[in-house]
Amino acid sequence: MREVGEIKRGPRVSTDLQAVLLRPGGEEIRAIITDISKDGFKLTAEAQLKIGERLDLRVPKTGDVPAQIRWALGNEAGGVFLAPLPLRALG
Repeated sequence: MREVGEIKRGPRVSTDLQAVLLRPGGEEIRAIITDISKDGFKLTAEAQLKIGERLDLRVPKTGDVPAQIRWALGNEAGGVFLAPLPLRALG
């Protein structure tokens, strides 16, 4: 049973995956994904991100995947995928 305030999450995999974040205006931000699941991710970016921000996450072998930032603290942030991520492509 979940505790009050606990977020239910799927299994996560630690990684060190190079990525690029694409903001709607065309700005590209380099990032490192430090953990990932079928639903979301945690990353460290070269710029600060805003909670609620929508962007595309470009990962090698998967192309661009729409995502939304759910939390941010300094240059670390976590978000959810707004479309399915083909995890088999990350292997």
